[in-house]
Amino acid sequence: MEKFNRNDPCPCGSGKKYKKCCGVSEAVSITQIIENEIDELQKQLLHFAYYHFGHEIHEDFEILETMIDIENEQEREFYELIHAIWFSLFEGLNDGKTIIEKFITAEAGKIKRPKLRQILQTWTFARTFAGNVLSVENNKLTIEDGFTKEQLEAIVANMPITIEEGSFFIGILLPYEQNYVFFPSPFDLPDLKPEHALSYIEDSSLDADYDSPQEYLTDFFMEVLSELPMVGGLLEVDEIEWPAPIYKEVADLFKKKLELLFPPPVLDTGVILWLNFCQKRQKRIQNPNLYVASLHYLLSTIAPMEKIVTQKELAKEYGVSASSISSIVSELESELAEEIAELIGIVYGVNQSPDTPLTEKAPVIQFPKNRGIMSEEQHEGLEPNVQTLTSVDHTYKKKVRKISRRDEERARNLIYDAIQSDGKQRYKFAEEALKLNPNCVDAYVILAEKTNSLEEAILLFEKGIQAGERELGKTFFKENIGYFWGLLETRPFMRAKLHYAEALSLLGKTAQAVKQYEELLQLNPMDNQGVRYSLFVAYVDSGEYKKAGNLLQQYEEASAQHLFNKLLLELHQKGFTKKAEMLLKAAKKENKHVIAYLAGKKRLPAYPPDFYGFGDENEAIVYADMHLHLWRKIDGLQEWLKGK
Repeated sequence: MEKFNRNDPCPCGSGKKYKKCCGVSEAVSITQIIENEIDELQKQLLHFAYYHFGHEIHEDFEILETMIDIENEQEREFYELIHAIWFSLFEGLNDGKTIIEKFITAEAGKIKRPKLRQILQTWTFARTFAGNVLSVENNKLTIEDGFTKEQLEAIVANMPITIEEGSFFIGILLPYEQNYVFFPSPFDLPDLKPEHALSYIEDSSLDADYDSPQEYLTDFFMEVLSELPMVGGLLEVDEIEWPAPIYKEVADLFKKKLELLFPPPVLDTGVILWLNFCQKRQKRIQNPNLYVASLHYLLSTIAPMEKIVTQKELAKEYGVSASSISSIVSELESELAEEIAELIGIVYGVNQSPDTPLTEKAPVIQFPKNRGIMSEEQHEGLEPNVQTLTSVDHTYKKKVRKISRRDEERARNLIYDAIQSDGKQRYKFAEEALKLNPNCVDAYVILAEKTNSLEEAILLFEKGIQAGERELGKTFFKENIGYFWGLLETRPFMRAKLHYAEALSLLGKTAQAVKQYEELLQLNPMDNQGVRYSLFVAYVDSGEYKKAGNLLQQYEEASAQHLFNKLLLELHQKGFTKKAEMLLKAAKKENKHVIAYLAGKKRLPAYPPDFYGFGDENEAIVYADMHLHLWRKIDGLQEWLKGK
């Protein structure tokens, strides 16, 4: 209880004597009265925000939901509340003002206590905060800003404090005289090392081209709040009971090699998969590097990360052979089929059972890059004992063979030779393969390369498609629709059909191309070929915006391409809306380089890059090369993008 002379002016700032004001009842301190009123004022602010601007808050939250993972209704309610607070304090409305500014204008004059009114008027200087708790005393915390090392005093009003000294936390602070008050409370992550959390925020701010991590934290507070629990939470390999020391050695090496390439949750996934494999198959291991390389490759197929890698590249990096990696990967896939299928369902939030509707199949997130006849990765995987993920737990009837097995095998080997060759020799191998097996689809695709026109190439692609249909048979199509890419014998047909669709698109026959793309997705809803990217472009070219939007919803993914395409649709359909501003901010976070090409500040190079990484300039070039003509149809785009 604070003591004052009863005839002195009341410290609450009312202008009355203490004995006539707060001193009437000395059971509660002035500080407690003010804190109670601050708590009530926070509730009034939220009520005002929901009542007057509920639509804007809800619309913004819907956009946020596409960017963060929300697992259940309880979690959704939590994020909705924090989002409403953040939106009210920091996000500008259509007129440029914030909800807190409008609340102060509407309500400050109604507050009888001058001191409380003064406190409210400072809330336009609210700030987001990330740092450590130095000490806890009653409801007051001494905290340190993780970026500036500034020390502050902050209180938690009318709420029990459970946060401990030394914990890292983030939160929203409102000015309270010389100190601060939390709104609503600090969000602590006691198991997260402060240096990991702060480094994550700093790196994210640099990736998004922000001048300071503090500015980034304020703009992306909700995303950071949802992502921080995923940072730094690696499994402790030493605490796992391994069947033999050599298996732990592989796990240790795996973590050491890949900790800079994969985020902690993905590394945890690799360790868990490896543990499950070791418990099922206690193999004698002579070269741990071989198994680390195989795990690296397997993990990249489940959760594609910054750069696509081939088995050949990994073989060189780890000092092992590509064929050995291919063999071990096949063994891992076979033994861990159930775990991998379940994992994909968890990662993408879908069920891969045969009864699942096609629109709910898990997408394989890949940026369209190599559309050639066959990548090194695919070539190495074409071995008889490979069991792919999409073929797990299903029995398929094989095609009826019309060519002798010997000739079919010889033709296949000639195609492998053609892939490794250039010029005339390449086409000679393809021609010889066709003589041995007239149904050799890949041979038609290779021969299409040397034609003088798209029309000639289309004829060869059509022949390849027809050969594939003959080879597989009508019954095979009916029985295996939805699982095509998981069956190795279908892939030449799928490649020929995709080349055919793209050639049609280049000739301006968009409607015919759309039909081919849609059929490819019916055969393989997992879309390992990246058909959805070309189909999206075709839909927008045709003005089929609803279908384009449904496609984006069907294959929801956290990539620059996906977010920029959502923005593209919004601009085409509704123009430069508030939602478009939000989508632009989210897309820039994934890749800051795209805007320069869309705004005309940079010109596309003569040739597209051979490779790209998520978030780098090569990715921006690949995206712009494929979509720039769609963006140029938007009137006023360059003016809108200025300064963004």
